[in-house]
Amino acid sequence: MTTPVIGMGAGTDVGDVVTAMLDDRVRSIPIVDGSRVVGIVTRRDLIRMLARGDHAIADDVRHQLAMYGVPDRWTVEVHDGAVAISDEFDSPTDRHVAAVLAGAVSGVTAVRVAGHAATG
Repeated sequence: MTTPVIGMGAGTDVGDVVTAMLDDRVRSIPIVDGSRVVGIVTRRDLIRMLARGDHAIADDVRHQLAMYGVPDRWTVEVHDGAVAISDEFDSPTDRHVAAVLAGAVSGVTAVRVAGHAATG
């Protein structure tokens, strides 16, 4: 363990975490909520997250959405980690849940959810 210990808040941008790790030459950084440690981010975590391909991310997002509702309801596209989800229905609550579920998938950098998937 190095001193002083540097902690980051749960909402800290991943770029800031990487910069702090490189600048301070540390292999991990605790994630804190006030004075309480709620997790730890390691170099391995960052590499695993950033190295995931769009296809793997899309598969994981589809799996999460299928557990929430009808599997064929959602159209998922991923480009450079940014997820675009279309919903065949127009429910603000379901769009919110879809965004939360997709945002929790490792490697996702952004999420956009729209109602009424395009047909044809």
